[in-house]
Amino acid sequence: MKLTKEDIKFIDDFLINKKIKHLDIRVELIDHLATEFEERSAYVLIEDFLLSKVNFILEFNKKQKKTIHWSYQKLLWVQFAKFFYQLKFIAILTALVIIGYVIFNLFSLKTFSFIWLSTLAILLLYPIYYQIRYSKALKKVQSMQSLFTITSLPSVFLYVFGVLKDYLFETPIILVLYFSVSLLLSLSAVTVIENNRRKIIDKYIQLVRDI
Repeated sequence: MKLTKEDIKFIDDFLINKKIKHLDIRVELIDHLATEFEERSAYVLIEDFLLSKVNFILEFNKKQKKTIHWSYQKLLWVQFAKFFYQLKFIAILTALVIIGYVIFNLFSLKTFSFIWLSTLAILLLYPIYYQIRYSKALKKVQSMQSLFTITSLPSVFLYVFGVLKDYLFETPIILVLYFSVSLLLSLSAVTVIENNRRKIIDKYIQLVRDI
């Protein structure tokens, strides 16, 4: 039984009623449910079929959120690793090491730390511009929400610095390592956001048109 546009709209409304609020997850569910109903379902009425799939719908929503979230967390670490084997990023890493070495030797530890904190803060604040710009999509698309959460890990380095600073100032080598990892993670997060934000927005625009 071939579904009409009205049937597809009914499925979408049903999913919204079941608190499936993210558009990208709803579209995946609509595609799955519509295909199953057309090809394998013994139900005559679409509503009866959907009521029989409520548990599946809720479980799919839960699992898909986790899948999308961890896919972007994985991208963060993949990008981080590229600083150690991909030529373009090795060049960036080399430049950062040289700049960091010069600053470390020219200034006091406190000044060096202030420069690091300022740089890290700028990198972490940068995605906020897009969060404001894409606020509508951010609320409706799980992929967009998960994309911007990748800044959470680099942010931890910023938040706990106040607790660890006395120890870090006493061990400059650990301080430099701490700063290096946090900076590379922040740069990785910004890179992943830049590489994916436009793709997600284009997909969002297409999804809005299709629904």
